[in-house]
Amino acid sequence: MKHITLFLSAALILASCNSAKKAQRTPTTPAADSSVKTETASTDDSGDKKDVTTPETISTVLEKLNHIDYTTFSGKAAVMYKAKGDTKNFDIKLQIHKDSLIWASVIGPLGIEVARGIITEDSVRIINKLNKQYIASSYVYLQEQLGLPLDLGTLQDLLVGNPVFIDKTNSSYTKLADTLQVTSRTRFFRNLLNVMLPGYLPATSRLEDADAGRNRTAELTYGTYEKTNNAQFPRSRTINVKYKTEIEIHLDYKSFTFNEALNTPFSVPKGYKTKK
Repeated sequence: MKHITLFLSAALILASCNSAKKAQRTPTTPAADSSVKTETASTDDSGDKKDVTTPETISTVLEKLNHIDYTTFSGKAAVMYKAKGDTKNFDIKLQIHKDSLIWASVIGPLGIEVARGIITEDSVRIINKLNKQYIASSYVYLQEQLGLPLDLGTLQDLLVGNPVFIDKTNSSYTKLADTLQVTSRTRFFRNLLNVMLPGYLPATSRLEDADAGRNRTAELTYGTYEKTNNAQFPRSRTINVKYKTEIEIHLDYKSFTFNEALNTPFSVPKGYKTKK
């Protein structure tokens, strides 16, 4: 059960599971070719354009990046979760109300629910049904479990497949034959985002901690795009975080819908022990 709690707290997806011990149930990016002519553009902190050798500014590139606009999202995904040499497989049901909440249900063998969690702007709550335990905490708990500076908005973008950790005022890009390499620096990370053309679809995102002494990296991959909601939805996702330990999560969405009514029941059964 420990693993289900970590996944629920770490990412419901990432806050949604640190163990199914009792309940078991990507695209490649072309390497840069030095023979290919490249084009670059960037902005400084003032937002002014500089060093532009292409008609397309970095602001235009960022505006064209595939981004799903929605009000609600529901999905069911098969999950592979690996940490410390231990691999678990299970299903997860997700429901998201943009800027409001993330609800998740972890399903073990035979369709039995083993954990349920809900994240709001200021809280992380998890029901561990196997151990009859209720966890009530803040984002600090979630961030410590995963090793990433996550908030509600970042988690939601990560789950629906939107690019994360992009600073529009401190970014640049290089254009290759059929890809873009966008470099963005935030207060937390240097982000190298590989983008597939002509659809401006994120392929991989390589995150390196802005503090080199922290020795923290993460890699996100997006694949199997499907047209929906006036954008492209990546049905497959991989999240790999290396910080103190290594966590690897694979998501393969079996079904998904946008902008439909949600049902997010959450209540703590009597007799459950509370852990804060």
